[in-house]
Amino acid sequence: MSNRRMSGALAAFYVAAIFLTGCIPEDSLQWSDDGSVGLLRVEGALYLVDGKTGELTEVAKPNVGILPDISKDGNWIAYSEKVDCDSLSEGLKLLPPGHVKMIERYAEQMKKKYLDAHALSRDVKPPFPLPEKGLRLPNNYWNWAVRYLCENADNAFLEILGHEEVEKAKKERIYYFQVVVVPRDNLANKRVVAGVSMFALMATQLSPDAKSVAYLMDMEETPVSNEGEYSLYVASLETDMQVMLVDSRVAVGYDWREDGKAIAYLSADSKEGPPEDATLGTLNEKMVADANGSLLAEPAELPEHGSAGTHRCTGETAELVGVVFSPWLKVQYGLDNRIFFSSYAMPLPVSKRDDPGFSLFCYDPLIATVTDVLPLSVSSHTSEQAFNISQFALSPDGKNVLLPIKHNRFIDYELGTNSTEIPIPQEEGFGEDGLPELAPSWKGNEAICFLVSEDSHFLPKAKEGQDKPDRKEIVVLRRTNGQTWVLSENWPDELASSLKGDD
Repeated sequence: MSNRRMSGALAAFYVAAIFLTGCIPEDSLQWSDDGSVGLLRVEGALYLVDGKTGELTEVAKPNVGILPDISKDGNWIAYSEKVDCDSLSEGLKLLPPGHVKMIERYAEQMKKKYLDAHALSRDVKPPFPLPEKGLRLPNNYWNWAVRYLCENADNAFLEILGHEEVEKAKKERIYYFQVVVVPRDNLANKRVVAGVSMFALMATQLSPDAKSVAYLMDMEETPVSNEGEYSLYVASLETDMQVMLVDSRVAVGYDWREDGKAIAYLSADSKEGPPEDATLGTLNEKMVADANGSLLAEPAELPEHGSAGTHRCTGETAELVGVVFSPWLKVQYGLDNRIFFSSYAMPLPVSKRDDPGFSLFCYDPLIATVTDVLPLSVSSHTSEQAFNISQFALSPDGKNVLLPIKHNRFIDYELGTNSTEIPIPQEEGFGEDGLPELAPSWKGNEAICFLVSEDSHFLPKAKEGQDKPDRKEIVVLRRTNGQTWVLSENWPDELASSLKGDD
């Protein structure tokens, strides 16, 4: 693939800004393909939304991970959640052996550093301070290791730490993450389908054949908000195979192929070093299941330092397109298994004074070509919106795409034409230039769901003597006739107000 590689220096020039400002929207609303039922995540809680009345039904209380999923037929829900662990011994029984080994190894490294430092500083009396968290070390991982160290240390070492530090460490909060699948018609029938993890799990996606669920594991924490290193895993809903590693250093927005046998995703070519150094990447399509829907997996050897997964995927990987990698990019299948993906548009030569451009591309598997699908009338709005364009959404029939633009507005573009609509006028835009507070979503093929400001013309005007609306609302717009209704009109104020964001 060297014929389509550019120099690492030029790639770094294009991608540097995205690692300094990257983030993931936390609130989301998505719908079944027919628009009859929606799934809303707001402030960490999860709700079903009735597509006709807007009525809410609570699915899970706060602690739900970002980017949950509802199946295309609306019958199943998949999400990740964080669970507090009452004791270290209980947690070690729940975590997979690879995670326990990682905790033990890190605790031993920590202990050695204590002993070495104490030997050089014998004038320092207890309590000997616990080490600070590393910049790229998840808080929870650190907490597990500190708890393990203090609850399993011998008396001599405990004396070095001092009673005060030991008691403080034993109070460090530890928790684990798990993936849950639940039927829409029986929300009490909650089923944990993926092995628990001390690393955050997120971005669950049910396979179209309902035999598997994919999810991301965030194995790093950095000073930049929400920036991490994500690994892609798949769990079976029919067998005990629940932690199959597909690939590491992948972008957040991946997608299942329609037959449920493969996943398309963007990954960094470099699997080592800081994430911001992984500037070159590839659009991949990886086979994860056989013709019967059984996962293509084999047990993974447990290395000395431990590991997050128990199995690895043995399916064939097709490397389709070379890209400049960012963890915030997105992939989505369209008609005839065409793969749409957001990426940098990189004309060469280019002035170093120019900002990188961004666009939406399509890979056609039939003729193995890549096309920029946005005409100038659209790209003039989207080219500088790196994170917004990564929130694109294809309609269920694959004919149209929603493209968020700055100030919480968006474009409704009919692919392959010059037909574009921008439902929210410029004067009604709100918020910052960056990510939308709530990305627009398809409610079937002919309706769009989106957030509007208090001053939007989509909202009923206050009657004489009534107060002006003081909260943003979610509106449903029918594209065929322009009719609208306020989906969130009867939602409680405390829920609606959480969609306000920071103006």
